[in-house]
Amino acid sequence: MKISKKISSLRLALSSTLALKSLMLVSVVTLAGCSWLFGEEGYFPGQSNEYLKAKQSADIVLPEGITAESIRDEYPIPTLALSQVLPAKFEVPRVEPLDTLDNKGSVRIQRFEQQQWILINASPSEVWPLVSNFLLSNNIALNTADGTLGLIETDWLSSSLMDTSVLADIDLANLDFSEASERRPVRQAIQEQFRFKLKAGVQKNTTEILVTQRSIALNDSVDTAPQWNQVSTLQMREDNMVKLLSEHLANAPTQPSHSLLAQGIGSASRVIFDYDAEGRPYLALYLPFDRAWASLGLALNKASFKVSDLNRSAGIYYAHSIPKAKKEKKRGFFKRLLGIGETDQSLPADEVDPLSLSTKQEGSALIIYVQREAEPSLRINEQAFVLRRIQGKLS
Repeated sequence: MKISKKISSLRLALSSTLALKSLMLVSVVTLAGCSWLFGEEGYFPGQSNEYLKAKQSADIVLPEGITAESIRDEYPIPTLALSQVLPAKFEVPRVEPLDTLDNKGSVRIQRFEQQQWILINASPSEVWPLVSNFLLSNNIALNTADGTLGLIETDWLSSSLMDTSVLADIDLANLDFSEASERRPVRQAIQEQFRFKLKAGVQKNTTEILVTQRSIALNDSVDTAPQWNQVSTLQMREDNMVKLLSEHLANAPTQPSHSLLAQGIGSASRVIFDYDAEGRPYLALYLPFDRAWASLGLALNKASFKVSDLNRSAGIYYAHSIPKAKKEKKRGFFKRLLGIGETDQSLPADEVDPLSLSTKQEGSALIIYVQREAEPSLRINEQAFVLRRIQGKLS
């Protein structure tokens, strides 16, 4: 009985093996048959690549007496003002990552010289209702709200300031307020007004908010108030308002709401990439020269360029590209134990010749070109790549 059972099991295993081999043979024959029927050399070849053999035909010649007014090209090919022929062999550059305000959050406070402003990663039509909601939620009455100009002015607000000037020459550690009440800080009552100016940022769909403050004594008439200037009357009051507004904007809901009144402010970028008549790429930065010059230097640093020299009077930056550190390949246990395969993590020497970024003022725009100092010169596509890299860092 045992022998017969073993023979039956052996026959069953043998039959299973033969069935599996037969199935594999049938599959191979079937696949070969598909190629034989539907392959490029088969009876029914595919039509998916037939468009590669298409040729341009001659224009249609109409018989006499028939006009061609109703005939037009549905898919015209536009004529290029500039065509750049790439070399036969070139290296495709790595795609640059998209940044959102340099990945430091959607709301930032930026400063240049005596000015500061809030930069938010949203269009002016989205920011306008957020600023209005901030003022209304804090029961601040408005005197002017012009969405087309992006201008909001509050009404005159009563406030009090801590005057610490009387404590300038006093040792605070040994100060006894119970005996010298005249030495206590003096509260000064004032009237103050705030102005909020919204305008499109440098990058597309960004907004800059400038806050200005002016104040007078509580008993003075508002007619004696100083004119609105770029510098506030009391800088500490402007700083406080900028801080409170930026915190409100940072904590605002993520779902945006748009204001139809503020759509006139616009959200177009103030930095434009284009080509000149000679086919050279350039950047046009629509900012005052001082800020545009400083913004370009900051953008070079953010774009991994090191400024080696500059000539402000000639409008030239000299910069090197900073190479990135190589990542160490993870070694196995025995290689780490024996110290095999250790790699040098030091940055290689900069083998790239310095680049010169020349600028010139044309109207309200700063025009920026780039070129290599030594031969060979940068090709058109290489210049465009460097400028695109800098463009995303300008603010």
